Parts: sequence; C-alpha cells; structure tokens
Amino acid sequence: MAAVKGAGSVTVTYNSNNITAYVNSASIAASIAELDTTDLASTAMEYIPGLADFTVSLEAPNWDATLDGYIMPDLLTPAQRTLAIAYSDGTNTVTYTWTTASFLTAGTLSAEATGLVSLSGISVRGNGAPSRAVS
Repeated sequence: MAAVKGAGSVTVTYNSNNITAYVNSASIAASIAELDTTDLASTAMEYIPGLADFTVSLEAPNWDATLDGYIMPDLLTPAQRTLAIAYSDGTNTVTYTWTTASFLTAGTLSAEATGLVSLSGISVRGNGAPSRAVS
C-alpha cells in the first residue's frame, strides 16, 4: 500500500477555475438507491441496486474575495457548472469529473468579530455519474 501524500494531494476545479488554494477539504459522498423487489413469494426483504447519487462537500475556512466571486453568484442565482476533483498519493492521481450540470446546493458565509471570515458547508450536487480517470 502506498503512503498517502498530505499537502497537495487534492486539486479542486469549479467552473474551470482552480479553487484548490482556497479549499482545505474536499470530499465526494456517493450513495446507491436500494430498490425494493420484494414480492409475495419472498421470505425476507429483497433489494437490487439503483442509481448513484453524488454530493461534493468543500470547506474554505479562509475566505477570499476571489473564491467568493466563484461561489456566491451561483448560490444567489443557481447555474449548472463543471466540477473536477483530483486525488493524488504522489504516484497516482485519480480524477472525478462532472462535465455538465453540477450545481451548488448550499454554502455558509460567516464571520466572528475576532475571527476569520469563512465560506463553509459548500455543497455541490454532482449531477449524473462522474467520469473517473487514473494517471
């Protein structure tokens, strides 16, 4: 098993803009729908896998006007965008790309009187299945 590289192990591109420098975490959550196929002859519940559902979560604890310009307009007026996240262990890189129709579903802009301004809880719906490339 290869060691997992720390800094520089993730690259995030939203709407063709590299936002990696503003993001400190990026995760892809995938869930598969379970379709109930139980019938009167079944002796227990029966299921088959359905369609996948993808949500990408991003955290940007150090707000920047550039990042705000990429994210906040799409929260104010939803738009369909491209999204790519590349994970690397220093030897191999796996990139997940949604080329059309991804859109922001959440984001929280917040600040404390003595703290940093942050843009957190950024959630992007990966519409459809992503392409997966290994390099």
